[in-house]
Amino acid sequence: MIKYSLKCMEDDCNKKDPFDGWFQNSASFEKQIKDGFISCPYCGSLNVRKNLMSPSVKSNSEIKTDMSSNNIKRSVSYNKTNNRIDMMVVLRNIKKEIQKNADFVGKNFAKEAKAIHEGKSKERAIYGQANRKDLEELKSKNIEVINIPWVQDDN
Repeated sequence: MIKYSLKCMEDDCNKKDPFDGWFQNSASFEKQIKDGFISCPYCGSLNVRKNLMSPSVKSNSEIKTDMSSNNIKRSVSYNKTNNRIDMMVVLRNIKKEIQKNADFVGKNFAKEAKAIHEGKSKERAIYGQANRKDLEELKSKNIEVINIPWVQDDN
């Protein structure tokens, strides 16, 4: 739909406010003008023309407010699901890279990380399990560790 600002060209109405008309498209407007279906609401004259106007372009915020609450709920749910799936893919890929490029040390992670840091063990990438207390102790000794959620493999 197109909304046009219209103006009566008669001397009596020329100074009055323009009025709006809604049309399916510009061709529909032209056909209705030609066939005499558009008249001035003030005086009834058929001497009506398009008024000078600026185009009405919706901004992103206006487009978002046009969405029904039902569509918004579906859209938000879809985005959350997609973001969750994307994050799971990322975490699985990280897990695979770690498993491929690092040694698994299990529950000895904190002890082995200290030994590597102190030069008592061969320097290498390791992964394993550690509790919060052990992780805080490693960080306090400036030993870099990264805690990554260990997600199940995709079946």
